[in-house]
Amino acid sequence: MKRSLAVGHFYNEPFQSACAPWLDRIAEVFFAWPGVLSCRPAPEFTPEVRARLMSDLHWCRDNGIRLDTLFNCLCYGDISVSTELADFVTRTLGEMDREGLFPDVVTTTSPFIASIVKSRFPSVRIRASVNMRIHGTIGFEALGDLFDEYYISREYQRNLDYVDTIAKWCHEHGKLIGAQANSGCLRQCPFQTFHDNLHGHNRIRQSKVGEQFDFDIFRCRTHYTKERKIIDFLRSTWLRPEDIPLWEERLDLIKLATRRTPHPTEILNAYASYRYDGNLIRLMDPHYEDAFAPGIVDNRLFPKDWATSGIAADCANNCTNCGRCEAIWKTIYHS
Repeated sequence: MKRSLAVGHFYNEPFQSACAPWLDRIAEVFFAWPGVLSCRPAPEFTPEVRARLMSDLHWCRDNGIRLDTLFNCLCYGDISVSTELADFVTRTLGEMDREGLFPDVVTTTSPFIASIVKSRFPSVRIRASVNMRIHGTIGFEALGDLFDEYYISREYQRNLDYVDTIAKWCHEHGKLIGAQANSGCLRQCPFQTFHDNLHGHNRIRQSKVGEQFDFDIFRCRTHYTKERKIIDFLRSTWLRPEDIPLWEERLDLIKLATRRTPHPTEILNAYASYRYDGNLIRLMDPHYEDAFAPGIVDNRLFPKDWATSGIAADCANNCTNCGRCEAIWKTIYHS
C-alpha cells in the first residue's frame, strides 16, 4: 500500500473517525478556508462549523497528513489581477498561520494567485488545479517555475501510456503529479467551464434561478435523466478502486472528491482498500445515483482487464460506437 490519497474535507460524516483507519493511505487533506471561494459550494461557516474544521485540520497535522488549501474557483471577476486579491490571499494564509495550520500546499486555478504565494510564501508548494485542464507537458512547461505540482487531465488519465509519459516528465523536472479518481463529470463536458465559473459567485442562487427557466447547470444530470444516455457513464473518466495500484505505480497522488458527496466515508473506504462491492455510481462526484435507478452499476462485474484493455480510454474521446462498451454495460448494469 502507498500513502497517496488526497481526501477532501467533509462535514456530513465524522471526518476524523473516517480517516483514522487509513492513516497509512492518506497523504493529505484539501479544503477551503472560511471565506475563500472554491470550486464547490461552501458551508455556512457558523462558529460550530469553523471549530469543527479547525479540530479536523489539527488532527490531520498531528497525524502527519499534509494540508492543501484551495483557491481554485475559476472566476475572481474584476479583482482577478489586483492588490485586493493579493492582499486577501496573504491575509488568509496569515490567519491560517496564526491558527497553527499554515498549509503545505496551495492549489489554485489562478496563475496570479500562484505568483503571489510563490513570492510571499516561498516555502509553500503550488499545485495546478485539475480544473485548469492541462492536457500535456507543453502546458506544464508553459507554467514554468510558477507551479511545483500538477493534476493530469481527466480526459486522458485512463490511458496508461499517457500517464507514463506525463509522470516521467514531471519526475524528471522535480514536479509532483496526481490524478482525480472519482469524477462523475461527463467526459469533455461542454458545461464544465461555465459550471465551474459559477462557483466564483453565488452558485446556489443561480441554480435556483435556472430552475425557473427549466435550465440545469449540471449537464450530466440532464444527459442521464432527460436523455437517458446512461451508458456514457462508462465512457467517463473515473478510475475503479481495484485499479488504483496501476496509477499509484506511476503517480504521486490520488485525489478523492469527497467534499460535497452523500457518501464520503464509503468513497474513502473503497479507494483506501482497493475494493468496492457495491454500486459504482455511489462513489462519484457529482453524485446521480437516482438518475440510474432502479438499476445499479455493479462494480464486481467489470472485466478483469478493464483498466489495461483501453476500453473507454482514449477511444471515448471520439467514440465510434464500436459496441465494446455496450457489451460490458449489459453485464454490469442491472436492477
